[in-house]
Amino acid sequence: MASNAILIRVQRAMVRGVMVSAALGAGLLGSVLPAVSGLQQVQAAPAQAVAERSAQQWLQRWQQASRQQSYAGTLAMSGERGNLRSARVWHAVRDGRQIERVDNLSGSPRSIFRTEHAVHVFLRDKKELRIRTNMPRQATLFPGMMPLPGQLQAEAARYYRASHLGQERVANHVADVVAFAPVDGLRYAYRFWSDQKTGLLLKWQMLSSGATSAQADVLREVAFSDLQIQAPLSYALLEGMMKETSGYRVQQTALRATTLQQQGWAWRKPLAGYFVTHCYLRPPESLSGRAPSGPAPRGSAPANVAASPVTHCVLSDGLSSISLFFRPASAEGAHAVRSKGATSIRSQGIAGQQVTAVGEVPPAALQQLLDSLQRTSR
Repeated sequence: MASNAILIRVQRAMVRGVMVSAALGAGLLGSVLPAVSGLQQVQAAPAQAVAERSAQQWLQRWQQASRQQSYAGTLAMSGERGNLRSARVWHAVRDGRQIERVDNLSGSPRSIFRTEHAVHVFLRDKKELRIRTNMPRQATLFPGMMPLPGQLQAEAARYYRASHLGQERVANHVADVVAFAPVDGLRYAYRFWSDQKTGLLLKWQMLSSGATSAQADVLREVAFSDLQIQAPLSYALLEGMMKETSGYRVQQTALRATTLQQQGWAWRKPLAGYFVTHCYLRPPESLSGRAPSGPAPRGSAPANVAASPVTHCVLSDGLSSISLFFRPASAEGAHAVRSKGATSIRSQGIAGQQVTAVGEVPPAALQQLLDSLQRTSR
């Protein structure tokens, strides 16, 4: 069916997006690069102060560290079937600005650069470069996470309870181990390992049950196997590498910002602890990663539906995130319920639109989100 074909494209795009998000956090190490001055070293706090930190205080510490520290290392990410993927990552800062790079060490060779408003993806084997500009300002916490600004982060942090579990070594750094237990069933539990001196996150796990339980199932894990903090990185050199496009076919897309209200949507009741971070219109071919060519396959959506731009909105509670996709339904709109590893997918027709929710959150969160959507007059 047309709706199923659309849903499959959305799912494939989201799986790629999740892996890209997990990889983005980066910059370029080495003795060949000039040192960056002015980096700050954070002194370890007294044990009692560490034990008494709230979820909001931990999140603030981790965000501050990522904004101030240049680093480089090798990152390992657990896949949806327990398989591991690895990447070499670099992260450089200059005057409050950040630039990141990741090079895949497994799978298809690619390099990803991210600045605050753009993403550049170099597909090395295909000699293609895909650029997305006009993106919402990105804050970096750790690969795979989407922090919130100031007051929103304080509000979202109320939905987690933090507890300090002690210290362990990760990537040859002494780390504070912290458990985040959710206060409701709309998000998963987490465990975090952060460098005791700087506060930089070294590792995190998403858990299916209690964050302090040693028997909890690990749904997803991202961790550095080696890491140099305060690495001698050059922002300018990374930026120059990003701009070296000779020999590549360049595809550039400028995202069009929008809002749920502008697209004629509202919430009956917002999902507790989640906030819309951005919405934009994306061209339909971006869901499949390529422009359509040749005759449409049997069972595909009608041309006027397939060619319609897709509204993509992202919600976050500072740790977990949900993507919502809106596009015209070709029929009544199929209901779909799927789960793959930590990722849950819900799709249903609402007021003539096919709305698909995808996220690494409990299925109940996605269903409650869809149930609370309603059409308004634009």
